[in-house]
Amino acid sequence: MPTTSGKAVIHRALASESRQALLAVLRRNKTPLDAAEAAEAVGLQRSTARVHLDVLISAGLVTRRLEQRTTPGRPRVLYEAGRLPASSSDPRPADAGYQDLARVLADQLAGVDDARNEAIRAGRRWAADLDAKPLPQRSLSPAEAVRVATEILANLGFEPEPVPTAEPDRILLHRCPFAEVARKNRSVVCGIHLGMLKATFERLDTTLVVEGLDSFVTDDPLLCVVRLRDKGAVAGKPRRGRRRSEQP
Repeated sequence: MPTTSGKAVIHRALASESRQALLAVLRRNKTPLDAAEAAEAVGLQRSTARVHLDVLISAGLVTRRLEQRTTPGRPRVLYEAGRLPASSSDPRPADAGYQDLARVLADQLAGVDDARNEAIRAGRRWAADLDAKPLPQRSLSPAEAVRVATEILANLGFEPEPVPTAEPDRILLHRCPFAEVARKNRSVVCGIHLGMLKATFERLDTTLVVEGLDSFVTDDPLLCVVRLRDKGAVAGKPRRGRRRSEQP
């Protein structure tokens, strides 16, 4: 089972259509292919295919080995597909029992006045019950605060990926356990998640606050973006990745 960071690597590897095509070719073939054969099958140059194959190897999706020869000559480098992990966008068995409940709650909440703000308030209440262990009782740097929040999100099944900088401004979410419900009632479901995230960072002793949640920036592979801001940052500074925003 890949770790959270390992799954993020897989998502990045599969974000390229060329790498998806190469992996599909290798999975269809019963025998390994060399780079030239794989490149020809998907219409790429051999050198380009090698670069993509190296990325797939790094993600653990493809393996590489030397050809076993019984005749003179230089052995070819052969590639074959490894065991493909279950897609992180597929519902886990543990999620199944929550999907119907989430759908009912979302429909119920959508029917009240000011549904989105009610959803954010519900998310704030939810945050208070999420901690499997006490939050740190000390001042946290932005990077430390993001690590704490990432652990909470990972436990909820979001497959988070913090942007690795000294001054983080985003957390990437590669999975939503309520994606099916969110697509039909984004304002409510994403509002609940936004409220939970806001309250979580407010409860941490950190200068970071949640500025917004950009839901379904991409759908396949799924990507949502939690936008963060330092309280000391200049108000109105342009932010990256503002698409389909669930703003505060």
